[in-house]
Amino acid sequence: PMFLNVFMPWGVFILCCGMTSFWVMYAHPRIAWGFIGLVFLAWFVIIAVAFWARRFDPNPTWFSYFALVVGVMAIAGTVAGLDNFKDFSEPYYHIMSLKTIENLDASFVPGKNVMDGGIFMFGKGNALDETRSWHFTFKTTYCVAPIITNKTAPLSQNYDFWAVGKDCCSLSASDFRCGSWGLAGVGGGIRLVTGADIKYYKLAVEQAESLYNINAPNPILLSWSSAPTVEVNSWNQQVFKNYILMVAVALIASLFFMTLATCGFAFIGRNKSAYAMDFYDQDNWQQGGYGKPMDYGVVVLRTNS
Repeated sequence: PMFLNVFMPWGVFILCCGMTSFWVMYAHPRIAWGFIGLVFLAWFVIIAVAFWARRFDPNPTWFSYFALVVGVMAIAGTVAGLDNFKDFSEPYYHIMSLKTIENLDASFVPGKNVMDGGIFMFGKGNALDETRSWHFTFKTTYCVAPIITNKTAPLSQNYDFWAVGKDCCSLSASDFRCGSWGLAGVGGGIRLVTGADIKYYKLAVEQAESLYNINAPNPILLSWSSAPTVEVNSWNQQVFKNYILMVAVALIASLFFMTLATCGFAFIGRNKSAYAMDFYDQDNWQQGGYGKPMDYGVVVLRTNS
């Protein structure tokens, strides 16, 4: 039972965390949730067996422990995997499902022509227009700055490409210091396609439109990066690193809980039973009272009398 109580819960964690961390959750979420549902269904069956054992079996302790630790590992694996997926896998697969736009000229190519882009590599001369950067503040500061070519306004007069970031700009002036803004030769961006921050970045763009009297009807929001392809690929690598780390921690936790349970079960039967009784074979044991020492002096006096 010790082998099963270590590696079966660990296997449950591996399955739940793996199903919720990787490509299956992105491409086939119903299949992923189906496997997770089967795991939790099996857990409910184990709970039922543990209740039955506690009622009819004189030694149900391992059933109860197994039911508890399997539930903990199933929940922990699912939650940890979903967190890993939301932080790295989902944005990675979103970007990889879009195109990589090479040698883009922000002032001559309208944004509507590259709406299916995920990674943008800008041509020589494209840079941030920090003089028209601005922000929107709601709990945090959402900073935006348009991307232009050779410091000239776009040919269509629409500023379609915007670099964005959080808490990296001044609140009182045009000052943008987000991403790889200070590196020479930087000309790339990773598109923001999901997340609650998008609406706040768009509000920042709208404020910049009003402040500088410019047009940005359909802004494409980008994280300014010196090596966008490398950065996106690092997300996929980080998913696997996090997964291996979490699996290792889960094994250590399983061994630790097993050790604690074994130590606890080892003391069962060594303590005095709650049903134990003390018996006295003397006729006058009532004089001392149950569990109290007898006054033998009084007994002797009464006997002599």
